[in-house]
Amino acid sequence: MSALRNEQTRLADDINLIYDMTNKPNRTNLTAQPDRAVVAKLRADLVLPENNILTVDIDFDTTSGYHNNTMLVMDDFGVEIVATAFEVKYGKEHAEKIRHAWATKQQDDDPRKPTYLFVQKPIADDVLPNVFAGCGAKRHAPEGGSESIL
Repeated sequence: MSALRNEQTRLADDINLIYDMTNKPNRTNLTAQPDRAVVAKLRADLVLPENNILTVDIDFDTTSGYHNNTMLVMDDFGVEIVATAFEVKYGKEHAEKIRHAWATKQQDDDPRKPTYLFVQKPIADDVLPNVFAGCGAKRHAPEGGSESIL
């Protein structure tokens, strides 16, 4: 077994990237661009309101509906930036749906509001992008069961 080779980069006071430089084969269905990597998976430790940690693996190589992800939005400022962009490009109605999804629980009995929004690139120029709210639900939709908030 080989030892992990880690490298760390601090982008800002509150953003540290730790790279595992171990060479691994690509066992996903995803393909990198010629001059850019693509994200296959993220692992997030979420601090819950109860001060517990919930670890979530976000896998972009699944049938969950999170393919072609363009953006992961994680706070009020990001949501307002995305909503403003949607208002300019797609109209106020869609911007308000984004703001509403962020500001409210998906179901009345959910323990919390969403932790993040996923924004996907649209499948065609005349189609709205999918936007998914995540990690606020009491019950998570089965694979393939998530619906866009738009």
